[in-house]
Amino acid sequence: MAKQHKFFAVVVPGLERIAARELESFAAHDITIEYGGIQFSGTLELLYRVNLRARSITRVLMRLRTFRSMTLEGLGYDLKKVAWHLFFDENTTLHVEVHSHHSRLNHSDDIADFTKQYIQKLLPKLETGKKQQSQTLHIRLDNNRGVLSLDTSGERLDRRGYRLNPVKAPLRETIAAAMVQWSGWSPEQALLVPMCGSGTLAIEAASLGLNQAPNLEHDFSCLHYPSYKDKTFQKVLGKCASMQKETSLDILASDYNKAAVEACLDNAKRAKVDKAIQLERQDIHALKKPVTKHGGVLILNPPYGQRIGEEAKVLSLWVDLGNIIREQFADDTMWKTVIICPDPEHEKALKLNIKKRLKLKHGGLDVMLLEI
Repeated sequence: MAKQHKFFAVVVPGLERIAARELESFAAHDITIEYGGIQFSGTLELLYRVNLRARSITRVLMRLRTFRSMTLEGLGYDLKKVAWHLFFDENTTLHVEVHSHHSRLNHSDDIADFTKQYIQKLLPKLETGKKQQSQTLHIRLDNNRGVLSLDTSGERLDRRGYRLNPVKAPLRETIAAAMVQWSGWSPEQALLVPMCGSGTLAIEAASLGLNQAPNLEHDFSCLHYPSYKDKTFQKVLGKCASMQKETSLDILASDYNKAAVEACLDNAKRAKVDKAIQLERQDIHALKKPVTKHGGVLILNPPYGQRIGEEAKVLSLWVDLGNIIREQFADDTMWKTVIICPDPEHEKALKLNIKKRLKLKHGGLDVMLLEI
């Protein structure tokens, strides 16, 4: 039987339940939801599958050891118990990140320096090679309970690599994917994405509809462990790649800004989903609900007007959005609207009945997903 490991999936606060459902679909075990993440367990094959296929997860940590030591000397005892040679060698550049809350061991810089020096004593050849690969060890202390975790993802999983042509205030890929999942959109339905910006919502929806693993070309840090087994990873990679469907999708993205339309097209091509998206230049006020057999979802990420002098203009736009939704979509049971809203003032401007809400963090702000 393959060895079981403990993991922790880091997510944007508010997306925990969406990410947990993803983990369930990947056959993860012992799923426990916490604020900002999910604990789970499984094999290395599961780890690879989650990193390759997760849409709403920011990164995956491997739990190495828990501890109660509240002195640096005691921490050294616990560090000595970990088989670091499985994860680090002479080609490793080690970074240590420490987060301490309400604990006697609370000087983050001292903890990080001590930890790195101690591991270097255990592995004298650490960082002496020519081909350096960055690895990050996380130490978290809460109420005098500590955990050592190793980042397996490397670059954040929301950085898919396709958005080289962003526009103002882009939506993080994991949040866009979660919005589509939360909306309940299914591939046989239409999806309208006006004010599409750089296209993140439309691209993530197309990736979901095509069952395309979003991180097939990601350079995960776990692929650079000395103990890494390429045969196992290639097996999982092949299965993930083969799951992609060849199907037509009814995704219509639009924006009044010509540069945004061009950016969306460029990004969609890099994501290899451009053929699944119909793209046009259009003002939101010209939006018309298409005639469809299975209804659809209108999904919106409008401007917030956070800059001084923009508030009145943007709130006027939100009033217009409310009118458009009310006139064309609100009374049609075959259609649903999902909109990301920054505060009660913008929600009030819509003048619409809200069926469901989901609070989450976006760009350092508390925002709300609204279902209408």
